[in-house]
Amino acid sequence: MANIEKISASAMEVIAYSGMARSCYMEALALAKEGKFSEADKKLEEGGENFVTAHNGHMDVLQEEVNTEEPQISLLMTHAEDQLMAAETLKIVILELIELYRDRKGE
Repeated sequence: MANIEKISASAMEVIAYSGMARSCYMEALALAKEGKFSEADKKLEEGGENFVTAHNGHMDVLQEEVNTEEPQISLLMTHAEDQLMAAETLKIVILELIELYRDRKGE
């Protein structure tokens, strides 16, 4: 597989798993809002697993670039990195919001 094809495939993986992570985080927030903290925790864990998969895919591309010494910048990979960072930011904010809901409900 050509390097650009490999990067494109990895970028799509990062985008997909980042999106799944964000969806899980949003579902966790909705569950916490309803006071379903155990279910929210499970969704956070599922989101974390998806995020790790996305992050690992991103690291693979970075390692490949370092090993080949060929800078590989693509719009698709830039978008993938943006999605990865957005998922991480959303997780941080949602964790704080869930803690506020826990405090309000006395959990």
